[in-house]
Amino acid sequence: MSTKGRAKKLLERRYTLASGLPPFQQIVRGSLVTRYRRCGKPTCHCVNTEGHGPAHYLVVTLKPGKTEQIFLSEEMLPVVRRYLENYSRWWGALEKVSEVNRRLLRMRVAGLAEEAPASKSGRPT
Repeated sequence: MSTKGRAKKLLERRYTLASGLPPFQQIVRGSLVTRYRRCGKPTCHCVNTEGHGPAHYLVVTLKPGKTEQIFLSEEMLPVVRRYLENYSRWWGALEKVSEVNRRLLRMRVAGLAEEAPASKSGRPT
């Protein structure tokens, strides 16, 4: 296959990777943490169970030694799970698109690297 043909396939792959992403506005970085706690009263039921809870938090490391914890209600859990999954999908796509772009740069096709694959109508496919 020619360089131009390989480049075209890479451009199509890059476009496909980028076009299947969830909305950028619906991402969040962090971890979903569920905690149970013991109150310390010797006669409380939490002594013999996993404790009081569950309490759900979105935990984000902002910088070394600094974290942010956001307490979440039960109805927010599906939203947070979706946002975390979306973040993971964006991050994975970023890595894959970066790999494609490195391959295009190795092929020395910088002019082609900016083009989106076009269908016969002239629109990106």
